[in-house]
Amino acid sequence: MQAKLSLALGARVYDAVFPGFEVLEVAGDELRGWARSEYCAATIDIHFSAEVARVAQAVLKQRVRRTSFLMRGLKHDTDEQPA
Repeated sequence: MQAKLSLALGARVYDAVFPGFEVLEVAGDELRGWARSEYCAATIDIHFSAEVARVAQAVLKQRVRRTSFLMRGLKHDTDEQPA
């Protein structure tokens, strides 16, 4: 998936925004993952969500309509913060 994203977005954009990018799971039709910082997570969600969903659907062979990225270590669907 990382190679396909790099190809689709261009190496310059991918290297700037996606280092440390990790897909955690697909819950329903939502792809959840981590990014190296809050800034990268927000940038992915705001600017690249559609492209990440499109590539994920092609690679994972399942429907992905939304994405949710958080800074590495934070938990999805909770207000809990890491220690």
